Amino acid sequence: MASLTVRDIDDDDYENLRRIAQKNNRSTSAQVREMIAEANRRNSSSQEAVARLREFQRKNGLKLPAGTTSLDLLREERDS
Repeated sequence: MASLTVRDIDDDDYENLRRIAQKNNRSTSAQVREMIAEANRRNSSSQEAVARLREFQRKNGLKLPAGTTSLDLLREERDS
């Protein structure tokens, strides 16, 4: 297994991490490992969702006009 050393952590951030670990009945190291794993799971899920959306768009011939974002579409829907 890999090992990681983190330097120069803000004292308040470390204290918050220690409290979270204590609340979850974990050591600080175990809490950090869980937080890293959770961040990786979320990132993986986000990437999978984007890939599924792109595949759906490709299969259905859907394409947003150049420069259009989902935020633009939401604003347009809200304002109509």
